[in-house]
Amino acid sequence: MGVVIKQSFWSTAIAYLGVLVGFVNTLYLRPEYFLLDEIGLFGIITANAMMISPFTTFGMSSSYIKFFPLFTEKDRNSTFTFQFLIVIAGCTLVMVIGYLLKDVIKQRYLESAPTYVNYLAITAIIIVVNSLFDMFFSYSRTTLKVLFPSFLRDVLLRIGAIVLVVGYALNWFSFEWAVKGLAINYTFILIALFGKLMIFDGFRFKFRFSLLSSDWKKRLFYFSTYSMLLAGSFAVMNNATYDFVTSMLGASANGIFVTCFFIGTIVEMPRRNMAKVISPILSTELENQNMQEVESLYKRSSITMSILGVLIFIGIVTNLQDLFLFIPKGSEFKAGLYVVILVCTAKLATMISSFPGEIINYSHLYRYNLIFQLGTAILLIFLNYFMIPIWGLEGAAFSYFLAIIIHIIVKIVYVKYHFKIHPFIKKHFTLLFISIAVFWLAYFFNLDLHPSIVIAIRSILTTIIFILLIYLFRISPDINKIIHFTFERFLKINLPK
Repeated sequence: MGVVIKQSFWSTAIAYLGVLVGFVNTLYLRPEYFLLDEIGLFGIITANAMMISPFTTFGMSSSYIKFFPLFTEKDRNSTFTFQFLIVIAGCTLVMVIGYLLKDVIKQRYLESAPTYVNYLAITAIIIVVNSLFDMFFSYSRTTLKVLFPSFLRDVLLRIGAIVLVVGYALNWFSFEWAVKGLAINYTFILIALFGKLMIFDGFRFKFRFSLLSSDWKKRLFYFSTYSMLLAGSFAVMNNATYDFVTSMLGASANGIFVTCFFIGTIVEMPRRNMAKVISPILSTELENQNMQEVESLYKRSSITMSILGVLIFIGIVTNLQDLFLFIPKGSEFKAGLYVVILVCTAKLATMISSFPGEIINYSHLYRYNLIFQLGTAILLIFLNYFMIPIWGLEGAAFSYFLAIIIHIIVKIVYVKYHFKIHPFIKKHFTLLFISIAVFWLAYFFNLDLHPSIVIAIRSILTTIIFILLIYLFRISPDINKIIHFTFERFLKINLPK
């Protein structure tokens, strides 16, 4: 268990370091040295690759983790090799389909983003390389050695992206090679992980498939199909809008959308790491049918994440005008003001909703999670198709917002209907009034200073006032415990309880 805790701690630290690197690259370096259409081009290349990758892996990365305990240590490499070959076959199939449909694909972007047509091969390379990396990452997870692959994906890949921008800015290479560098970066981290597994972890491919029973292969097929559709629909939800914006509005519009969408996703950051902690607990309690504890976790995580989400939401939205004055090309990114606000609101709703999807996923009703995600992915595509031509960037943002809100409501209602629990408590109403008051206080606060200084002062004052009110009104026992611990441990001050 100590290994798991240690790995979890450092994985979380690596994830936040990666976000910091991504923040610098997305909000300063790319806007400073790239044109909007160049930012959009970078965005669409990776977004399309991430959207298609789950279909080339055919759910094998998740399947390997699920079936890993069923095999002895000497048979596991044979199992992995078998599934790895399926991924190779999946990549080959997708590449062949892409080649056959190349004229159709080119036609989609020829009018609005003709430059992207020249770099479709880069997307194809990233699809293949990312699919193989995911398989090796799954192998690392089963051996409880996730720090190195996490560092490669979350930090080194983003540092590589910074090198591409800086290298282009210093005229080390052309923009064409900066784009090709995306494929080089992904290939490098794949080679690094494969090399580490071969040299330090003793990994070897084993082509002995006679031990793999037909019954297991049938189970593998069913679970892999489920995993592929689940991961694929999630990838569509997160990446399809970039494709629609690029094909309908152009690469420059996607440059604005990519950057503003990134700002909005910061609201949801705490949830990602909290999910890693709470998911195994939920799984255990649902397995034991301890619904009282499940309901307690559901409500406590909701109020805690609501507090964190609201604080980040207020910090982003009230500082937006000054942020656009501060970052390079801010006047052009200001066209995505409502993109940030709508994405922030969607992510805040996700935080408030707690973990209804996880409750469904770890119960006997897990298949409904796939139905809800597939439905949301289809709805998002439908909304994008009709709203983007009418309202442009705002239409894209509203499509995403509406799809996510409907997705959340459906899951909350479903959990309420089948498990008779919901995530809300009376303190949510108190939090609502505190949030409105602090939001307007921060919104109307202004100083005649440099935007960066105003952002810093406003953020510090907002945080102090908000946390003080949360503490005084005892909105969350868990937050109050953290505050007590912080004051007692680091400031040697005993607060009244």
